[in-house]
Amino acid sequence: MAKNKREVDPEVKREQIEEAACALFLMDGYESTSMAAVGKAAGVAPNTLYWYFASKDDLLVAILDRLVNRAVTQVASMQDYSLGDQLTWLLKEFQQASKLISTVHSRLDRSETIREWHDRFHEMLDGMLVHQMVSKGMSRTKASVMATVGTYVVEGLLSHPHTSQQFDKVVHWLAGSGKL
Repeated sequence: MAKNKREVDPEVKREQIEEAACALFLMDGYESTSMAAVGKAAGVAPNTLYWYFASKDDLLVAILDRLVNRAVTQVASMQDYSLGDQLTWLLKEFQQASKLISTVHSRLDRSETIREWHDRFHEMLDGMLVHQMVSKGMSRTKASVMATVGTYVVEGLLSHPHTSQQFDKVVHWLAGSGKL
């Protein structure tokens, strides 16, 4: 009689799949990574992936959600830091996944799943920036405008090459309410 495979907690297996896929997406690129390659790296049959994720885009969204949630949780614990230091940390954390951010932008017009995630990301980042700016003394009205600008600045810094001096100037400008 064949031995049964050991029981694996579905949440643990899901995390293993996400970690394997994230590594492959960052190393080889989203388009170049097949679900079969993800399955092999995660130690599961390719069709098993679809028990956890309806599509490759859903897998990408799960990876992005995990990375963003981890970063946002860390920033929330940095309330004693200046807004500039918080933004710098957050941007550097997101820069590690800049290849995934480029993938999101390249797939916006091809994937409803990706477009919905992108819209939620903007709403979350806007809300977080408004909260941080208001807590540092900025009026809610100005914070709302600066948060919208800030979201696009964040995406720009993550999507386009820049020097560390340019990065510092932009973060300083954003954290300083748009004043130079």
